[in-house]
Amino acid sequence: MDLDRHPRRSGLRVAEWISDHTKIVIVGSMVATAALAVPMLTMAPDSAASQDPSGEIIEAQDLVSERFASDVYGAGYIVESSEGNVLSREPLLELYENSQALRADADLGPKLVSYFDPETGADVQGVYTIADELDARLEAAGFGGLEGATEQQVTSAVSTLLAETGPSQWGLAAVGTTFSADTGQWESPAFIFGVAADNVALGGGGQEITLGSDDTTKEEFARDVQAALRGDEDFIGAWGIAIDVNLTAGEQAQAAGPFIGFTILAVLVVTGIVLRSYWAVAIAGAALSALMIWLKGLSNLVGLETGQILSFIVPVAMISFGIDFAFHAIGRYREEAFHGYRPRVAFVVGLGGVFGALVLALVSDSVAFLSNLSARIESIIQFGIGAALALVAAFFMLGLVTPLVVMVVDETLGSPPATRLRGVGRSAASGAAATGAMAVVLFLVYIAPAIGVGLLVVYVLAFIAGPFWFTRRRTGRDVSGGSGRPVLAPRLGRLVEVMGQGRWIVLPIMVAVSAAAVVVAVRIDARFDVKDFFASDSDVVVSLDKLDEYVGQQGGEPATVYVEADLTQPTALAALDRFAQRVATVDNEHLAVDEDGVTLVTGGVLDVVSDAMESPFALGAVETTTGVAITDTDGDGYPDTADQVTAVYEFTSAAGVPLDPERLIRTPDGVNTNLWLDPDTDRHATILSAFVVGSRAQENIAAARADLDPLVADLESELQETDPDAQATLSGSAIVRDEQLLAIVRALAVALPLSVVACFIVAALFMKSVRFALVSIAPILVVVSWLYAYMHLAGYGINVVTATIGAVSIGIGIDFAIHFVMRYREELNRLHVRLQALRAAGTGTGAALAASAISSIVGFAIMAFAPMPMFAVYGFLTAIMIAMALFATLIVLPPLLVAITSDGPARVPSLRNLEPASRAD
Repeated sequence: MDLDRHPRRSGLRVAEWISDHTKIVIVGSMVATAALAVPMLTMAPDSAASQDPSGEIIEAQDLVSERFASDVYGAGYIVESSEGNVLSREPLLELYENSQALRADADLGPKLVSYFDPETGADVQGVYTIADELDARLEAAGFGGLEGATEQQVTSAVSTLLAETGPSQWGLAAVGTTFSADTGQWESPAFIFGVAADNVALGGGGQEITLGSDDTTKEEFARDVQAALRGDEDFIGAWGIAIDVNLTAGEQAQAAGPFIGFTILAVLVVTGIVLRSYWAVAIAGAALSALMIWLKGLSNLVGLETGQILSFIVPVAMISFGIDFAFHAIGRYREEAFHGYRPRVAFVVGLGGVFGALVLALVSDSVAFLSNLSARIESIIQFGIGAALALVAAFFMLGLVTPLVVMVVDETLGSPPATRLRGVGRSAASGAAATGAMAVVLFLVYIAPAIGVGLLVVYVLAFIAGPFWFTRRRTGRDVSGGSGRPVLAPRLGRLVEVMGQGRWIVLPIMVAVSAAAVVVAVRIDARFDVKDFFASDSDVVVSLDKLDEYVGQQGGEPATVYVEADLTQPTALAALDRFAQRVATVDNEHLAVDEDGVTLVTGGVLDVVSDAMESPFALGAVETTTGVAITDTDGDGYPDTADQVTAVYEFTSAAGVPLDPERLIRTPDGVNTNLWLDPDTDRHATILSAFVVGSRAQENIAAARADLDPLVADLESELQETDPDAQATLSGSAIVRDEQLLAIVRALAVALPLSVVACFIVAALFMKSVRFALVSIAPILVVVSWLYAYMHLAGYGINVVTATIGAVSIGIGIDFAIHFVMRYREELNRLHVRLQALRAAGTGTGAALAASAISSIVGFAIMAFAPMPMFAVYGFLTAIMIAMALFATLIVLPPLLVAITSDGPARVPSLRNLEPASRAD
């Protein structure tokens, strides 16, 4: 084919080079895939990307985890009676027997911590509940413990015990626990208690179990304890309170695997239906599989860490982008073949025509994703980098290599006459190839990457190389279909033409709708709930539901105040005490209160010093050991001088707070989890905590912070009056989560406009036209405003997962728009009549866009049925977003293009205007 008489545009030169070096490109892609399989398998990251933003709050939380790490790992459990009253004999006996079995367990028992409980006066091995106390009392009374006692004896023992101690000491449900003065009987639906284990034996470190951790040792132990406490579950149920978030996430991700697989299957099946080609399905399936190797290999090479977003969300998102590249490249090649070109010529002309749009889409999409580098959250930053790397791989494997291999197959095998029998055979073969590709991707991404690499080799041999060799030997036995244009292509061409004709009607309506959407979209809020991530029937969610149900306002998630100052000064202790008193008087329904309605606050070092001051034996031991006598002449409950405070700290940090020669009120570990002493300076740190009620709802955390933040600021100011370097920072898991979501909102507020501006600049430079660049970003604005407006109206909030959909929406929106705008410009240059150019662009590129969108919508809609809400929401909203992007491109874009252009003579010769004789070249 003589192309010298046509403009030597870069796309045409690239297409020619690829056509002339077919073997080099195909073999090179295979070699590159094999090479990238090495870092994918051998350089897998061993740490997870952090979801925490930078800043004082996160730094304070890190210091709390580092400086107040305990030798004891504690897990909370809820026991509920299946008959409604956990204080009756059968539930108590079952819990007691299960607790005994836990302590006697050969594996779990040795990991439990033994200690003296000063409140009950009992020696405890790991766990001590009201069932243990009642058994001891009934045994001492001669009734043979819980097993030998009657229901009436148990009821009487419960009444006596609770009259002495009150229900809160035993963790009885704050909601639902009742006492009948007439019968003297207590009833409670549940109670909460802790199990103490050796933190060092479980790997050490902080107590927090946060989503994204790759060490599940403590979670596995806590689950085993839960299983022991549950026993046969005849009369009780037991739930660990959010003890296994990472194990649950992994299990639900595996459960979502088949749905993610069906997404891939559906995308490829629709590809086969639209393109009517077995080979397009088989080759695209292999390319998508290779894309996953490229993504993981490149990510490992640049040092990206693992995480839910990079490991699961990015691969799924790339299915849509990869198929989009393939549809446009193969669709344009098929379109040129429809006009009479032989396969190799059609490939050069088709790829030459669409190459500029593919490159611009690649660059714009990458810029959109890389705008996430402006975020202060590591996981979102790595999402942007990983997605950009995957886009490069998708461009090469799906946009260049896939149509090239399809062309080679067509050129070698030809297209046999279409018959019903061949159609059935093609459909069956396409289904088998799509299923095979689904299995390969699942193994590569979710199950066993090494096996996935082997399966990809088998796939290529079984579904591409083998059928190609067999069919080549039997001319006319090809299982591919025709290369005609899609049936709906002419209708799409007419649709966009009508939109262009009615621009003065369409545009005002779209502007009004989009303006209303913006008003709604800006009202979307940041919100976290475990139900957004885990199935509602999972133990994690059920345990938190029961916690909210039974604790009411008398418990919640800690909001920790980290204080670092010279805490030996009595003025510092006085400031801490005033702060604790102020918190206690706060009237906020979102902060936990005690039985008297006073806001709960733990005093940290204040509690340690108070315990010591209330124990005469402890004060004597301090004086004997340090030589410093402890006095309290002003009666404030704290030592009078800095030397006395120092003596208390030194003694209790080493020996704990003794009650008598044999028993401790606080162990040294119990002291050091409330007081940190810098061995090199006079700096000290402590933590005080209030408790946020209903912290699963983000607005509750914000409401609690509204009262706590000013008090913490006042505390810091008071401490700095005598210690300029003092600091007080509100932190804790609830506050960190709130800060995470606020950071996500801030990141979106920066990244979304930044990506739109960047896409505009790229489009303007590439197309050398400001007006076409402005028109190209219009669908982005429409899609983003519509998407977030829909999310708000449908009750969705912004979190780490839904935030990524914003970046994907920009990528999809600019991708669709660029392909259509570039094709329109080409057709306008060829036909020099706007409405004709619209019809031609709609018939060609519009059909490819629709086919790509439909395949992705069907696939992601299937993922919406996944059991893990994180994947289900991502699948559903992505399907909605792609539908919006297609609508904006086919409905909003055509009238804009007509409005900014005019009819006129052709300015650039079309690649298709070849002499008929050259079509066979």
